[in-house]
Amino acid sequence: MLPEGLTTFALLSFTSLFAITNPLVAAPLYLALTEGHSPEEKLRTLRLAVATGAVVLVAFALLGGAIFQFFGITIHAFRIAGGIIIFGIAMEMLQAKRSRLKATSEEEAEGMEKEEVGITPLGVPMIVGPGAITAVMVLAGDAPGVLHMAVLFGAMTVVLGSIYLVLRAGPLVTDVLGQTGVNVLTRIMGLLLAVVAVQFVVDGVQAVLTPMLAGGG
Repeated sequence: MLPEGLTTFALLSFTSLFAITNPLVAAPLYLALTEGHSPEEKLRTLRLAVATGAVVLVAFALLGGAIFQFFGITIHAFRIAGGIIIFGIAMEMLQAKRSRLKATSEEEAEGMEKEEVGITPLGVPMIVGPGAITAVMVLAGDAPGVLHMAVLFGAMTVVLGSIYLVLRAGPLVTDVLGQTGVNVLTRIMGLLLAVVAVQFVVDGVQAVLTPMLAGGG
């Protein structure tokens, strides 16, 4: 029998990370950055980008607690702040816009001039940006034990794997869906992400106010 709340935690981990990373938005940038490259070079760049994203997510998932302690931050405060940040990303997705928290036009232009674009801007911040890092740190802080952390890492693996598959099939995906299809799916994921962000804020506010109300009563 699975521990209570494990299935809910798994669904929350996957949906929030998948919606934030949104490989459909990353696909056009990947194609632009690797234009003129050989198939082998494109595949190498993609693998490096996904590997970079994996290292960043794992590092912040494992070190999140230490970061909170070092700066004297509570998980509840970070959950509220993170929810607000993620909600901003969701609002841009609902308008079918690419979040400037991921990569600005200046960063993309600079990336075009680099020989190695797999690490930046593709790996960070396009695939894994502030929103994904924030979500991972909040989810890791909510994980009560090793099993929940294993589920979180499993969700990260599935999401990064889906990003790899979508970007590798980038031309086919963009041709089949078209810009309208990409915009529709982006808006749907933005709606899901907005709900996740609101839940983060609600949980954080509730956790902060409950002891205060109990003490006042």
